[in-house]
Amino acid sequence: MRNILFLFCLLIGMSTSVFSQCYVKEYSTNRRILKVDGDYVLDYSSNQRLYKFENEYLVSYSGYKRLLKFEGDYIVRVSDYKRVAKLDGNYVIQYSNYRRIAVLDCPGRRSAMAAAAYLLN
Repeated sequence: MRNILFLFCLLIGMSTSVFSQCYVKEYSTNRRILKVDGDYVLDYSSNQRLYKFENEYLVSYSGYKRLLKFEGDYIVRVSDYKRVAKLDGNYVIQYSNYRRIAVLDCPGRRSAMAAAAYLLN
């Protein structure tokens, strides 16, 4: 019974760690640029932390400045409350010219905000 419980716990732990990592690709080059790992966003090539998620906000890791948040379907820059991007399925679309800027391996608000912060700031 203990062995079964141990295996069950091990499988649950492995599955949550596998699914917590998502990758963001730049649309024009199809190259991985970011890794979203739990509450942190890391540069794919250097593995350096760039951003952190705090509640509904994306915050810069070095200065803890609030950068972006979602309002409805749009990603809004906190400093001036302007729409900068929109999540559309697996893609992040730049608001000003409606062109695709990123492809998300795990579509979601967190990955979309990370892509917008990296590619539009």
